[in-house]
Amino acid sequence: MPPSARLLRACCNAASRNGSFAIPACVLQYYQFKRWGLQFAVAILLALLSLPGLGAPKRVLYVTYSAGFRHDSIPISQQVLQDTASRTGLLEVVPTEDLTLISADNLRAFDAVFFFTSGDLPLSDQQKGDLLAFVRDGKGFGGVHSATDTFFNWPEYGELIGAYFDGHPWVQQVSIDIEDPDHPAMRALAPSFQIADEIYQFRDFSRDRVRVLMTLDTRSVDLTAEGVHRTDEDFALAWCREYGDGRVFYTALGHPESTWLDPRFQEMLANALLWLTRQSDGDAKPRGGTPVIANGGVGDALVVGRALAPGSLISIYGNNLTSGSTMQADFARTLPVKLAGTMVRVDGVAIPLLYVSPSQINAQLPMDLSAGPTSTLQVWLPGTASNMVEVHLSPQY
Repeated sequence: MPPSARLLRACCNAASRNGSFAIPACVLQYYQFKRWGLQFAVAILLALLSLPGLGAPKRVLYVTYSAGFRHDSIPISQQVLQDTASRTGLLEVVPTEDLTLISADNLRAFDAVFFFTSGDLPLSDQQKGDLLAFVRDGKGFGGVHSATDTFFNWPEYGELIGAYFDGHPWVQQVSIDIEDPDHPAMRALAPSFQIADEIYQFRDFSRDRVRVLMTLDTRSVDLTAEGVHRTDEDFALAWCREYGDGRVFYTALGHPESTWLDPRFQEMLANALLWLTRQSDGDAKPRGGTPVIANGGVGDALVVGRALAPGSLISIYGNNLTSGSTMQADFARTLPVKLAGTMVRVDGVAIPLLYVSPSQINAQLPMDLSAGPTSTLQVWLPGTASNMVEVHLSPQY
C-alpha cells in the first residue's frame, strides 16, 4: 500500500476510535495537498505546452500550382520541404495544387503560405483578398524562385512579395554574399557561399520596402551578358519584410533539383519557415541610405596620425558604411574584398576587408600601390556608393 494511503487509513482509524464523526484534520490536509498538487501539475503542463516544440507543429501550406512555366524540380521540392520541416519538430508542410484551399475558412488551419508558383493563378477576387488579409493579420507568406513570376496583373501581390521577375541572365555557378548574417535564415550561410542555379533579376524592387538578406556577388558573373537589365549592380537574391502584422520571406534560388537537395538551401528554408511562423526572431525592417565617409575619416588603424603607406591597415569612419550589418572576416582564410555587401575601392580596385559595420570599416591597402601620388578611396554598397576621398601615401614604414 502506498505511504499516502497508509497515512489516510491511520487518520480514519484514529477518528473512529475517538468516536468522532467529523472529517479528521489530517484527511482534509491530505486532500488539500492532493488538490494543490494537481493544480500545480496542470500549471506546469500548460507552461511546457507553451514552449516551442512541445505544442502542435506550425502548419505551412505549400502551393506549387503552375499557370505559366512549370519547373521540373517541383516534385522533389515537395518532398524536400516536407522532410526538412519534419526534422525541425516544429513545422508541418502540406503541399497542394488545390487553389480552393486559399480561402479565409481554409487558411485558419495554417500559420503560413509558401509559393513555388508561376503565371496568373486562377484565384477569385475574394480569394486574393483572403490571402492578403491572412498575412496582414499576422500570419506568414513566403516564396521561392518563380513566386515572383506570378500574378503580374495583380499589383497588390507584387507589393506583398516585394518585386517581379525580370529575366534570368545567368544559369551557372555564382558567389552569393550574405548582407544580414544576424537573420536566422542567413546565419549558417555567412559570410558567403557558392551555388549553381538560375539567377534572377527583378523589376519593381526597392530596398526601401524590403530588408535584403543576400545578394549576388557580381564579380562571379558577366555583367555584359545578354539580358542584363539592371545598371546598378544590385541583384538581391533573398529578402524579408513586414506586411501589416505578418511576415514575408522570398529567395530567388530553387530552379534545379540540385539546389533543393543542397543541405545549405534546406537549412535556409527551415529557418525561414520558423521565422515566418514566429518561432524565431529576426528584424525585417528595410535598411539603406547612402554611405558617407566622414571628413578626415580615413587613417592608420594601428597608430593614430601615422602616415599611410602601401600595405597599411586602415580604418574608415562614417555613416551607413554597410547596409546595417556588422561582420568580421575569417582570418584563417584569404581576406575577402566584400563583407555584408560592402566593398572598398582604391583607385577603382577592391581591397581586402577585415571588419565592416555601419560606422567603421577596417581594411588593408594594396601592397602594390605607389607611394607619393594621391589615390582615391570610395565605399560601395549594392546600388550606391559613398563620397570619394583622397588618400595620400608615403613610402612603407
